[in-house]
Amino acid sequence: MKKILILLIVSSALVIGCSHKKKGMLFPFLALLNQDTSAAGTKPETSAGTATASNGGAVVIVDNAGSGSNSNSTTLSNTGSHSSSNASNPSSNSQSSSSYSSGNDSSGSSNSSSGDSGSSSSTTGSGSNSNSSSGNDTNTNTGGSSDSSGSDVGSGSNNSGSESSTGNGTNASSGSSAGTDTSANSSSGSDTNTNTGGSSDSSGSNVGSGSNSGSGSSTGNGTNAGSGSSTGSDTNAGSGSSAGTDIGVNAGSSVTPTQEITGVITVNDQIGSIPFTYNTVQTIPLNLIVTDKQSKPISGATVIVSDNDGHILFQGISNNVGKVSGSITVETAVGQITLEITAGGESISNIINLINVVGINREIKYEILLPVVTVPVDSDKDGVPDILDAYPQDPTRSALIRIPAEGVSTVAYEDLYPSAGDADLNDYVLHIHNEEDLNTAGDVIRLRGTYQHVARGAGYKHTFFLKLPISIGATFSRKVVREDGKVVTELTTKTVSASDLNQGIQIHEESNKTTSNPNVNPGGVYKPGHIATIEIVFNSPVKKSALGIYPYDIFIKVTNTGKEIHFPGLYKNSNGTDKYLDSNNFPWAILVPGAWKYPYEGLDIRKETQTGYKEFNLWVASNGTSYKDWYKHITNQAKVFPVPDEDSELMGFLLHSVKKNAILVAILLISAGAIAAYILKRRTLSRV
Repeated sequence: MKKILILLIVSSALVIGCSHKKKGMLFPFLALLNQDTSAAGTKPETSAGTATASNGGAVVIVDNAGSGSNSNSTTLSNTGSHSSSNASNPSSNSQSSSSYSSGNDSSGSSNSSSGDSGSSSSTTGSGSNSNSSSGNDTNTNTGGSSDSSGSDVGSGSNNSGSESSTGNGTNASSGSSAGTDTSANSSSGSDTNTNTGGSSDSSGSNVGSGSNSGSGSSTGNGTNAGSGSSTGSDTNAGSGSSAGTDIGVNAGSSVTPTQEITGVITVNDQIGSIPFTYNTVQTIPLNLIVTDKQSKPISGATVIVSDNDGHILFQGISNNVGKVSGSITVETAVGQITLEITAGGESISNIINLINVVGINREIKYEILLPVVTVPVDSDKDGVPDILDAYPQDPTRSALIRIPAEGVSTVAYEDLYPSAGDADLNDYVLHIHNEEDLNTAGDVIRLRGTYQHVARGAGYKHTFFLKLPISIGATFSRKVVREDGKVVTELTTKTVSASDLNQGIQIHEESNKTTSNPNVNPGGVYKPGHIATIEIVFNSPVKKSALGIYPYDIFIKVTNTGKEIHFPGLYKNSNGTDKYLDSNNFPWAILVPGAWKYPYEGLDIRKETQTGYKEFNLWVASNGTSYKDWYKHITNQAKVFPVPDEDSELMGFLLHSVKKNAILVAILLISAGAIAAYILKRRTLSRV
């Protein structure tokens, strides 16, 4: 008997825990499905990321690019018609997934697929609903107000939580009921709302404008708050029709019942992979559209993309059709960036996961009426407030983008092309960084570069060039100084044609003149060479995509062989293979973030007994998908040249100077000591 009683109690609990008879019967199977869902949640996040609003409102993310949704945020998948559920109310909707729409849909739309409210005809006994459930769908409130957390995101109403009450209560629907009071969305059978001791007040609410019709009043011990338009009926995510974007409400959504929706981000990112060309940085195209509550384009919205350290990667202003286009350049090891959009003083921030993202395409729609704000000071009238304008007095430029955001990149060449080299990647080594001046449209107005020759582990001579495949001319300026700041070549400025830029403009002279120290041998002291700084002022704005990806097309010419050596991924042979990957699929040029400690002379980075970077081969074997920061993990310090950290190069130079003049320094120290001893002795004798 006890066993039977326990089974009955458990069965009742299962049924009460669900608001649908079939779901209650299938609870054990649903539990298994929920486990699968949890397991799915452990999969890597999609690129959609998370989003917040400056006003504290919710931001809904509709992910058309990813597969699945993030159960801890407002990210919603939109890959078809998905039934959606509420975490705190197990009741489900057998119809289509819930819809998000802006504005107010027809008030009182019900769960029926037609969306008409109050269309129930007169019934005798228990009323029916086109989306009703049959069975023991019970809402129990014991000792106080009932609190349900289900919510309907958007307009359009629903009634899954407002069950009919037993007795002869009134009904807000158009038909009257005899016997059991039935709502426009009632459940047949013993679908009751029981109050024992207090009024029932569901905390779930419609986040939007739709009303919930058909909440019958309770004739038990207390009334059911919410008759007529619902201010608290337990709603079913997934009911209500609306002509909006088809999204579902996730379990654990951060949208609270009282939280206003500030905006919706629709994600249409391009997901895939790029060919592996030993690239440690990537340039990702960016295309955004910003619209208001009526889906009209917002002109003048500020868009800033930054990394986790707050460095600006891109900045632009939306045009008259609400569009912003450009690109960002980051290390392939970077996992996230932040997109911030500001319009009318209201900001929406979106943390983007760079998971196999090869293009960022998003629409940002504000779901609130943007306030009229005081126009901030904009001295050059370019649409960018002075506080955000890198050049507040120049209307042709508004943003300065540094690549990399801080520090330098190391560029290393092998010079035996077309023959395979020894893979020590130190024949010609530079430290570089670039700066781009952008206008409000995100086009490049000026390009600057700093190129320091730091190592030469070869007998050949080399000159260094930059090639830009664009169709306009420019003004080119160049200056060269030694590592100690002494001027080698004064600032010179000349006009260059598009043809000059296409063929390549020279940045450094022959390598035997630009560094006095090879910086590749064990025991050597690091002394970097000449520094060339350039600026190219284009005759008209240039699309970032036209310039090519960072570090652009920089190359060396080998004086002894007459050959040019470029980065892989830029030129093809007639048979379609990469012109600058050798027979072993190894490059003649590579870029590494930071002041990289390259291999000593003659040590092949690929060989187990010679390499200082054992993760390098693992990175190559994975086609760049794993061990993306291999260059940060030195596995054998004895195999790499001790290049100082970026903030220590001056100290390295000073130490080198001390070592170079060690004898002179020693003589001076001895002399100073002797003089000090003599003076001290004289003072002592004078006192005696």
